[in-house]
Amino acid sequence: MYALIDCNSFYASCEKLFRPDLKDKPVVVLSNNDGCVVARSPEAKLLGIKMGVPYFQVKDFCIKNNITVFSSNYALYADMSQRVMNTLETLCPTVEVYSIDEAFLYLADYPVALQDLSAYGHKLKAIVEMHTGIPVGVGIGTTKTMAKLANHAAKTYPATKGVCVLDNIRWIRRIMQITGVGELWGVGRRYKVRLNEIGIHTVYQLAICEPAKIRQHFGVVLERTCLELNGQSCLGIESIEPKKQIISSRSFSERITDQQALSESICAHVAKAASKLRKQDSVCAYITVFAKNSPFSKNEPYVFISGDYQFITLTADTRVMVTAARQVLKVIYREDVRYAKAGVMLLGICQHDEVQLDLFAEDKSDHNDNGQDESIKKRTEVIAIMDALNKKYGQNSHQQSAVFIASEGIKDKQSWEMSCNMLSPCYTTNINQLPKVH
Repeated sequence: MYALIDCNSFYASCEKLFRPDLKDKPVVVLSNNDGCVVARSPEAKLLGIKMGVPYFQVKDFCIKNNITVFSSNYALYADMSQRVMNTLETLCPTVEVYSIDEAFLYLADYPVALQDLSAYGHKLKAIVEMHTGIPVGVGIGTTKTMAKLANHAAKTYPATKGVCVLDNIRWIRRIMQITGVGELWGVGRRYKVRLNEIGIHTVYQLAICEPAKIRQHFGVVLERTCLELNGQSCLGIESIEPKKQIISSRSFSERITDQQALSESICAHVAKAASKLRKQDSVCAYITVFAKNSPFSKNEPYVFISGDYQFITLTADTRVMVTAARQVLKVIYREDVRYAKAGVMLLGICQHDEVQLDLFAEDKSDHNDNGQDESIKKRTEVIAIMDALNKKYGQNSHQQSAVFIASEGIKDKQSWEMSCNMLSPCYTTNINQLPKVH
């Protein structure tokens, strides 16, 4: 048996958590540069706000209907997500973090839960909400796909009270019959259209199909979905594997024409990517720097510039990587371009203990009796201290680390930063922005 815990309207719930005045009030959260709606509270959904709609199209509607609008506060969301996942790990020994607001639990490793699945589901929901303040839906089924279907039912039908267990044949059939096939995990818009064309409109109609025929027409992925709907588990709990490629990039709130501003942006992305690299205890062999103008600009040709740098010794040192990125940018930079987006990509990633030291290192005296390079050790210690300080003191109001490389720029507000005019405080990650009790 599997359980899927999914946070309800996660971004909006995080914003409302520290704003009691917004209880039962409509709230929406916007994407980068305050572009589109990416999260809606239940009250905002009832008012008809659609997911993904550009904000400028609904701005007047939001003002008229007293809808509170927030810029995305990723520091807050990441911290609250970690609190939810930490709570779940105390309630089940096997947890797979599926996304920032979802996690699978493998209940076979926790026999106590199997004694009363409904009671355990309600316990999960109550404890997570009590410990974190984030409302969740709980779905339990014999496979991951069934747990997903159960979670959809838990959120859709008020009678479930946020918890749905699909362990009864009649109940399973009923839920399948009233759920559109497009709501099923793994069935995207294109699959939905093709399934509808051959007369499959509900989950139940897909479940009673011959899996081999589904594979013949749609491929192995949808065949597995069909098998899972019939209780045959094809998708187990996945371990978290280190990423083999890390990308950090973002569009600018305004076009960049100054090389210094573009360089600061690139250096900031290097710092973020390097931090992710160290968190998974890895190092990289290559860094790619890229920038481009808008492909939708009518008055200028599309321009994409990029360049690579290969490190002699694999590294996760922000300072080494920033130096390399700046060298690449000097070579590829073009003055006649109004840049709309820039970023970096790390490749050739492996675990740090797989690295072979440079045989031709210039300073042989730095090697100790164990063959370790003391200069590398010192640099590693400096970066470790920076990471520890940033973990403790978080980010400032402009989403910049407490301790950072000067090449990222030292102004209070950078011209290349994304727009976030409605950003909420970092309530849980910045000591200067802690909630105040009056």
